[in-house]
Amino acid sequence: MFCKLSSFVTVLSVAVLLLLPITARPQQAAAFARPDLVREFKVAVPQERIDAILERVRNAKLPRQMPATSAEKVAWETGADIQWLEGLRQYWTKQFSWRAAEARLNRYPQYIARVDGVDIHFYYVKGEGSNPLPLLLTHGWPGSVVEFLDVIGPLTQPSKHGGRAEDAFTVIIPSLPGYAFSGLPADMNIWNTTARLWHKLVTEVIGHERYVAQGGDVGSEITVLLAHHYPRSVKAIHLNLIPWGYIPPDQQTPEEKAWATTGDAFMAAEFDYLRLQVNKPMMLSVALADSPMGTAAWIAEKFYAWSDHNGDLDKTFTKDLLLTDIMLYLLSDSGVEGSFRFYRAIRDELRWTFVPGKIDVPTSVALFPREYPIGRAPLETAKRWYNIVRYTPMPRGGHFPALEQPDLFVKDLRESFRSAR
Repeated sequence: MFCKLSSFVTVLSVAVLLLLPITARPQQAAAFARPDLVREFKVAVPQERIDAILERVRNAKLPRQMPATSAEKVAWETGADIQWLEGLRQYWTKQFSWRAAEARLNRYPQYIARVDGVDIHFYYVKGEGSNPLPLLLTHGWPGSVVEFLDVIGPLTQPSKHGGRAEDAFTVIIPSLPGYAFSGLPADMNIWNTTARLWHKLVTEVIGHERYVAQGGDVGSEITVLLAHHYPRSVKAIHLNLIPWGYIPPDQQTPEEKAWATTGDAFMAAEFDYLRLQVNKPMMLSVALADSPMGTAAWIAEKFYAWSDHNGDLDKTFTKDLLLTDIMLYLLSDSGVEGSFRFYRAIRDELRWTFVPGKIDVPTSVALFPREYPIGRAPLETAKRWYNIVRYTPMPRGGHFPALEQPDLFVKDLRESFRSAR
């Protein structure tokens, strides 16, 4: 996904260092339906910005750990494990290499497309064979395009990763508006705006008339909105979190009552972050805007709360991976507050309604056991809102399946979308 621009980058190094997109070469641009709207892009952050972040990390004052209420409780229960954060700080300032992270981000070609006046950063990698299926992958919060880097190879070159060439995908992986290197639209109706931007990116800018889509977290809702608004183009969708609707209590089955009770209890205990990001996003933005360690704690806590790690976060996510994800929030021109726009719009745009209507597009679901409970609706419940054609309980994994269980994730995508080819 990354372009061979060594000589060009050398000539225009100043522009690259300022993170300005590089104009695409004619032969690269010709691959798109609207090459005039697409520019090549590589991540190249000025060292001064990295140094400024590291200086704040070194000087950050961490609080004392609040004692656990019992021997069975862990420090993360209070919101942050200060000992773990101190270890992250030491690694960040003494071992983590942003240049190595950049090299990893720049392994595949990425671009900036101007869509309806908004700059959208995206990866675009063509699959092997004569007819790879276009696949749009949408990340969520507190994730980023980093979630999908390790599955690009298996999805686009399955014959080199234990699969069949005929199962190849051409993958499109955009950064959500306000995240990483994507711009932020002025329109506060960001959910439906993003669905429109994604559809135009795939069909009008890149030039794929029909495609399939996958998402989790924020990406699951965007994927559902794509299926709702553009069913003639979206051939099928895949979700690892099911956006849920409201079922009046007197219409709930016993299984649904148990699911709702478990989900409500989890949200009461774990969704304080969401209430803050929805109701008072600017208070949190002020607290985090100049605090890399605060941002790291805010993000890492969700990786701990929502993943399948058996109490050891480092065995599931390396510090290099977590810090790469965290740095994308710190380096975004929109700041971490840009990612909160979606949460404010849950109230003002979606009005807490996550299912816009019955989704008739064929829908596959992969249920990872450590996904939060309200996103794992029972099969018959999911059928209330979706045309479920595949419903697969997974043996392990959580909220970030492409990172936690990439083999299971890829296998389920291949099998789920085989009938859409």
